[in-house]
Amino acid sequence: MGRTATIIAVSYTLVSGLAILFMLFVAVSTRRRRQADRETLVRLGEHEKTWFGVVVVLLVAVLFATIFFTPYGRSAGSDPQVVRITGVQFAWLMPSTPIRAGRRVEFKLTSKDVNHGFAVYTAKGKFLFQVQVMPGKTQDYVYTFKRPGTYKVLCLEFCGVGHDKMQSELRVVA
Repeated sequence: MGRTATIIAVSYTLVSGLAILFMLFVAVSTRRRRQADRETLVRLGEHEKTWFGVVVVLLVAVLFATIFFTPYGRSAGSDPQVVRITGVQFAWLMPSTPIRAGRRVEFKLTSKDVNHGFAVYTAKGKFLFQVQVMPGKTQDYVYTFKRPGTYKVLCLEFCGVGHDKMQSELRVVA
């Protein structure tokens, strides 16, 4: 797992743990509320507002800490390699021309029939990225392959009985 993925996983784990603690606090305070008098109810209500504020601040912090790692919206620059790929049941239609390593690739993905999940893996099976591909819509995705080699392309969205045969390869050269 890469450094970015580790940071995101740890951040979400911490937020999830805090959310569980918050829910436990609310459950305990709710149980106490039934037994408390009017004055205690007012104090608990103030504590809940404070905890709500803390959770909102934490969630906003996690959002800003991870939003810059999302790949969508990146520009391919002034001279991208444009690769047009179409998903059909049960194949990927893509050009046979190789992709250059170290140069940004702008994938333009569409489907002719149903939703597909365009997923790219290294030859050793390491997941690189995945893009939802929908009929009638062109999905743009920018990626730079760092190393030459053969990359596996699989469909990660169940698209019918031949879904498991929907595999292809991308050839990346130096």
